[in-house]
Amino acid sequence: MTRLPNRFQEEFDEKGDTFFEIAEFLYTNHGHQYTLDDLTENVGVTKAQVSNLVNDMADGEEEWINKTEGQMTIIWNTETYNPASTETTHAVRGFYRDLWLLLKAHQSTAPGTYVILGFFLFATSVVMASFYIGFSLSAQNSGIPPGTYVVLTVGSLITGVFATAMSWIQAYTNSVIWPRLPSDIFENDD
Repeated sequence: MTRLPNRFQEEFDEKGDTFFEIAEFLYTNHGHQYTLDDLTENVGVTKAQVSNLVNDMADGEEEWINKTEGQMTIIWNTETYNPASTETTHAVRGFYRDLWLLLKAHQSTAPGTYVILGFFLFATSVVMASFYIGFSLSAQNSGIPPGTYVVLTVGSLITGVFATAMSWIQAYTNSVIWPRLPSDIFENDD
């Protein structure tokens, strides 16, 4: 679902679903011009209703859309709020927020910790491989022999596979072997 700018939502919070459906459509397709007929087909209300809702967007505190008279074309006003300049920021923040939550959830278990370690080792191997390719194809020299990048790539990859396999072994141990151990092993003999 497209998230309209907060200022837009605050300005028009009393408007109905059709109003926000039109706004989301224009916002998502901010580089295209639409006629009233196009918008009417998209939201399924009368042309007069669409015209009134579009006028509200154009006559608000800020001009959220640009209208042309005559054949009446409508386009999202990117000078007021340009989705292309902010969507990437939202995507990056969302990705790292979700990654952080995922890492926090998995770091509390032994198998999850091994998987996190394996993931970082796989990422390291990709970075080292790209260094190797970059320095092999370019005329510049990094000061480190290219073979070192190959060794680091392969070492990180093998260690990542081993760490990930350890998560399966740890999960198996936790589910099969651990419950079968006698409980008196863990009691303190004071």
